[in-house]
Amino acid sequence: MTKSFKMSLFMPPISPIRDKATGKTVKNATLTPLRTLELNEVYQLITDNKRLMELTEAIRESARQGDENNCRMLKQQTLPYVTPCGVFNRRRSDYLKEPSGLVVVDIDHLESTEEAENLKRQLFDDAYLQPALVFVSPTGHGVKAFVPCPDGQDSTEAVRWAMNYVHCLYDTDHPLPGKGVDTSGKDPVRACFLCHDPKALFREEVP
Repeated sequence: MTKSFKMSLFMPPISPIRDKATGKTVKNATLTPLRTLELNEVYQLITDNKRLMELTEAIRESARQGDENNCRMLKQQTLPYVTPCGVFNRRRSDYLKEPSGLVVVDIDHLESTEEAENLKRQLFDDAYLQPALVFVSPTGHGVKAFVPCPDGQDSTEAVRWAMNYVHCLYDTDHPLPGKGVDTSGKDPVRACFLCHDPKALFREEVP
């Protein structure tokens, strides 16, 4: 039987938008979810949504130009995002409604989109990790993997396990600070930006 993985979908922005001249907030951060998604619906958004394709291309164009500030701003202000660890009534850890059975591993600042594509396939084919969904990040220089929690582990334990595993097996070429596995977010409410990846890898049957 195929497992059901559910999570919350939030619309942008992930942080408040402020007027550059006055510093006043012109749009508050989104704190309540739009709806609950099944993992296959997340996959469909990533691979088929035309608006998401346009937003992703704008971010990657900024990345190609080396404009990190604009790249970050576009991600925070335009991209929808999900909480892979579960369904939340509000974007706070103590508002968890239902755990998904997944954690997210985020690998950042790779040298190229080609390297990201290769790593995406390596992670998906890893017989021990067996991620349910893997896709290239908004900038094109990273990979996001949604990994099932091992039996008996909660999300906090599972994300440590998954991060350490990926770091040990796939991170040896990224010794510099800021490269490789992003270990900054172990909170269950950790957000994951959605972006366009027509070649995202989805496992329909997770053991």
